[in-house]
Amino acid sequence: MTNHDSRKLTPQALLEQISPEFSTLTADLNEVMNASKDNPMIIAALLFKLAQERKQTNDLLAKMEQKYDELSFTLKSNASSISTNPTQPENMHSISLLPEQDQKILSFIESKTKANAEDVRAHVGYKNPNAASQRLNALVKTGYLGKIQSGKKVVFVRTNQ
Repeated sequence: MTNHDSRKLTPQALLEQISPEFSTLTADLNEVMNASKDNPMIIAALLFKLAQERKQTNDLLAKMEQKYDELSFTLKSNASSISTNPTQPENMHSISLLPEQDQKILSFIESKTKANAEDVRAHVGYKNPNAASQRLNALVKTGYLGKIQSGKKVVFVRTNQ
């Protein structure tokens, strides 16, 4: 084990050993400090300049945070308008966000102009008769389909979207 106490490092040498980048960034500052040991006005001017730069940085960060909040709010409000009101014309592209099964159901009903749950079940290949009804009712809730009661049967039609 070597004895590190045998060689004493100056504070400047220690800083250079720990962080060479910090040492190069503050080299000019060290020169000013050495030249102004007898003049506290230079140190006061440097501290004032440092305070000004800190204030500018804080102002810049505050502006960036405000812009981020505005963008975040805009994105959230646009996302909620798409999910809460899919019948708006500007949301016509939202059909592509539907699962593939729902897209198959919509194109099937569009090709036949109307269909009941049994027709959809047979077309899509569901084994459980309730599966087609659940999918169709979900599409009615989101506004993609309309529901018409025809006696005991329920017929689903495509809405004007």
